[in-house]
Amino acid sequence: MSGKLNKQRDLLSFGLLLAVVLAVNMLVSSVVLRLDLTAEKRYTLADITKEFLSGMDQPVFARVYLSGDLNVGFSRLSQSVEDKLDEFGVYAGSNLDYRFIDPNDSSDESQRATEKLKEQGLEPVPVYEAKEDGSRSRTLVYPYLILQSGDAEIAVNLLENMPGQSGAENLNSSVEVLEFKLMDAARRLLMEEMPRIAFLEGHGEYDEIDVVDITDALSRYYQVDRGNPGSSPEMLAPYEALIIAGPKREFSEDEKYAIDQYIMHGGRVLWLIDALGVTMDSLQHSMQTVGLPLDINLNDQLFRYGFRINPVVVQDVQSGMIPVNVAPAGQASQFVPMPWTYSPLLNTNSGHPVTRNVNVVKGTFVSSIDTVGGDRKTVKTPLLRTSRYSREMESPVYISLGQVEEQPARENFPQSHIPVAYLSEGAFTSAFLNRPVPPGVNGSDMERRDLSVPTRMIVVADGEIIRNEVHRRESANPGIVPLGYDEVTRQTFGNKQFILNAVNYLTDEEGWMNLRTRNYRLRLLDRDKVANEAGFWKSINLGIPVVFVLFAGLLVPFWRKRRYGKETK
Repeated sequence: MSGKLNKQRDLLSFGLLLAVVLAVNMLVSSVVLRLDLTAEKRYTLADITKEFLSGMDQPVFARVYLSGDLNVGFSRLSQSVEDKLDEFGVYAGSNLDYRFIDPNDSSDESQRATEKLKEQGLEPVPVYEAKEDGSRSRTLVYPYLILQSGDAEIAVNLLENMPGQSGAENLNSSVEVLEFKLMDAARRLLMEEMPRIAFLEGHGEYDEIDVVDITDALSRYYQVDRGNPGSSPEMLAPYEALIIAGPKREFSEDEKYAIDQYIMHGGRVLWLIDALGVTMDSLQHSMQTVGLPLDINLNDQLFRYGFRINPVVVQDVQSGMIPVNVAPAGQASQFVPMPWTYSPLLNTNSGHPVTRNVNVVKGTFVSSIDTVGGDRKTVKTPLLRTSRYSREMESPVYISLGQVEEQPARENFPQSHIPVAYLSEGAFTSAFLNRPVPPGVNGSDMERRDLSVPTRMIVVADGEIIRNEVHRRESANPGIVPLGYDEVTRQTFGNKQFILNAVNYLTDEEGWMNLRTRNYRLRLLDRDKVANEAGFWKSINLGIPVVFVLFAGLLVPFWRKRRYGKETK
């Protein structure tokens, strides 16, 4: 009888234990516990990302083409993409799904995927690797992702390619900006109404064809308009940002007042201002020209906002190239690229969202900027500056194509890191403080303000930074050279990315651009230690397991003999 009771008690205990285990399992499966133990919190999404994903009300599907036979670096990037999408799925739920597709296999789906990528202009990236026998292998990698919602699609280039960085550094940079790139595409994909920005006209600013490339890039985010508000501040009110690109004629006081009150009510402005009236076009008809100050009646307004654009030309040893005919007179032309110090390659501020991971920006006849005034209501951040070896040339500046024959000596360029672009954030004082409203201003219902609400502006002392080259032909449509592309060196500089980031930052109310500042430390092996200490660590890795097994083989019999030998006695 006692045995039967014990058996029933055991069964009851087992059943109770099983019920507890099942209950705990169900409870744990409904609770998501995620711990990010990395120093940079690389697996932790920003709060703004979590909020956006949690509020998604439309399904989004991602097709990732970074798959297949990849090397170690691209495999890590592919895994990072998968981890990031999995993390997104925690907050987006069933509204986000994804699939990895290998474009290089022989399936029909892969062939269709390859054709789709080609239709969107997404070409494969060749990757070369050295084999053990010394030969090199070449594989094609498609570092792309396509987000789709309904009939709308947006392609994302997952690979960052910064000149001067190693392959490992570029792949690490690619991982750093994954969250920003994916969220940027998702926001554009689900955007219900595009915000509006405008290019200012009426003062000799660049024509539409001169900025067509950046306009096309901006049109993916904004409705881009062009016009002249004249003396009416209300006409600028609907725009999130105003771009003033290379004006050549004077602004009237009533036009300045309209821009000023736009800023006072929270408007954002990207100023691209030339201090000297000189361009490369002026050198096409003559071998020499003179750079004279260009007064467009904005100096007092910019001064009140905290900036002075100096009437100088900056020269830099770190510069672009221009083609120079070196053939003797009477012979066929022979063009050779020569350094042109009047076209500095401007370094970017790696710590700011506007310029982080942006290639050097090519300028042309750039001036310098000084910050003025002791206004503590604004914070100014340099975005672009010259290299270590540069100098300022006071106006009037004599400029000749013959100067390319002079080899730039570093000792003749004593100035370093001259700032040529600034961001300013905060509350600005009106340029019309203690001044009457200009007589030409139309009757306005907009309240006059002498101190702005918190806002932003970016001032760049070079208008041509935004200008794309145009080849005008008599018998065909003009040829548009992509912004930042140098036909001489066949390099693409960071002009387009800089302008796009600048406008996006100016209009960013929520802080999306801050996702660009993520920094993942690249922990590389010390090559010297690997070469000198490889044998030692290999022997440690091989020897310790063997020693452990031998030690366990000797210790266990000894322990068993001592324990069970005593029990036998």
